[in-house]
Amino acid sequence: MRLSKNGVATCVLATASLAFWLYWYHRSGQVPSLHYDLKTGHEWVPLGGKWTIADGEVSNNSLERGAKLLTGSEGWQNYVFMTDLKFTGTNADMGVVLRVNEAREGTDAYNGYYVGLRTLDGSLVAGRSNFGWREASPVHVPGGVQPNVWYRLRAVAYGCDIAASALNLSTGEMAWLAFRETGCVATGRVGLRSLNSGAVWRNISLAPARWEDYVALRQHAAFVEHPEVLPTAPWWTPWHASVLFGSILLIVLAGQLTYFRMQQWKAYTIMRERERLAHDIHDTMAQSFAGIGYQIQGIYHNVLRSRSVAQDEIAEQLNVAYQLVRRCHEEASRTIAMLGAPMSLTPEELLGSLRETASKIAGEQIKIITELQGSSARLNLRIADALFHIGREAISNAVSHSGLSELKIILNHGKTGTNFFVEDDGCGFDMASEKAGFGIQGMQKRARDIGASLQVVSVPGQGTKVQVLAGGPRQNFMKRTSARLKVNSSALGGRVFHRRAYSVLSSLRKAD
Repeated sequence: MRLSKNGVATCVLATASLAFWLYWYHRSGQVPSLHYDLKTGHEWVPLGGKWTIADGEVSNNSLERGAKLLTGSEGWQNYVFMTDLKFTGTNADMGVVLRVNEAREGTDAYNGYYVGLRTLDGSLVAGRSNFGWREASPVHVPGGVQPNVWYRLRAVAYGCDIAASALNLSTGEMAWLAFRETGCVATGRVGLRSLNSGAVWRNISLAPARWEDYVALRQHAAFVEHPEVLPTAPWWTPWHASVLFGSILLIVLAGQLTYFRMQQWKAYTIMRERERLAHDIHDTMAQSFAGIGYQIQGIYHNVLRSRSVAQDEIAEQLNVAYQLVRRCHEEASRTIAMLGAPMSLTPEELLGSLRETASKIAGEQIKIITELQGSSARLNLRIADALFHIGREAISNAVSHSGLSELKIILNHGKTGTNFFVEDDGCGFDMASEKAGFGIQGMQKRARDIGASLQVVSVPGQGTKVQVLAGGPRQNFMKRTSARLKVNSSALGGRVFHRRAYSVLSSLRKAD
């Protein structure tokens, strides 16, 4: 299998990147041999204090407690760090820090080791700092530790063993100490440190350490101390406290934003549902009430003006008003039932309701067949309500105008969607010659509200079929048996009411 040019180039680049990373990582952990010239401070990082580097010396002219000047890599492991130092004041400490990590400004604000001289008791001291202080037993320096006297301090860190020596360059007197810590800090930077006094360092050098370098100092020490293992850095350090506070603040802000978003979504959902209910009520009960008002107003004007009105005409107007009242009552009951329903309907319940509706309208005159196909899982409440209204309108139109003998109501409910059919064997009609009436417009609107598609197929002498596909991808699920499917048989039923309403309005205009 041959690699393409792009594949070869990618492999070469990845190999080179890995080699560079390994080289950098190895170099960052490899201790170099250095003798700092102390002409510039580019490689040194101060943490507190007033540091100056000039004429081969490093000075700190601050009385700050725990001022540090650091250099090197946190990957350095075993090394010998040596310097000459002297105090410019009394009652103070000064020395070097080893294997420094997580350094901050402050007295013991770092994780690592300190080796130095103390004027207060004239001793060589060493210890572990971990945002706290644990000191090894101090060793007395012969002749004490005096200001303005140069001392040579040598510190060796090898594994978990640390040893140090202090040499008085004026008298030649020396002191040694050694200690070992289990679970020690394995790597870190080096640096200088002073506490509560001005101090000067010179002849600073660094070299890789061997086990023999440690042994050469340890053999002169009176004992090797084993201090207790220090606990880890407390969480209340400035950095950790800042991170914790920032995290809590972000969590609170995120929670507040999520709460506001949820409230907005809830309000938006409620608003949309209110709009939908308002449209439903307007399209059903409001229109029915308007028709009732027109009928009653027509009767009122005819009676008030003492016109001779035929009893048949008044009876017809009262019958229309009664039918409108009955329909309005049914719509109100249906809306209240839908709003108060604790859960959605099953397909069996929907088919049962439509069968009951067909029986009330047609009685025993026709044969009614209901069929459930697919799953019997519950229907979404909005889908069930829309299918019920569409089915009721289709049944009413079929019974009223088609002269049918058999009516089929089929519900196919599955994972991909819900197919709903109302089919009759009536006379049908020529769809090309009909225009969309209010009935089909209402059914189309209800189908659109639930994201469904509605089709009507009717051919003279072959009956009419109303089909709805809801809850799945819109697709043509029946072959077209006529030209354009834009009209259905419900248009005939819808025109009956509107023609009567139009006649009432016309009579009112004439009466005025």
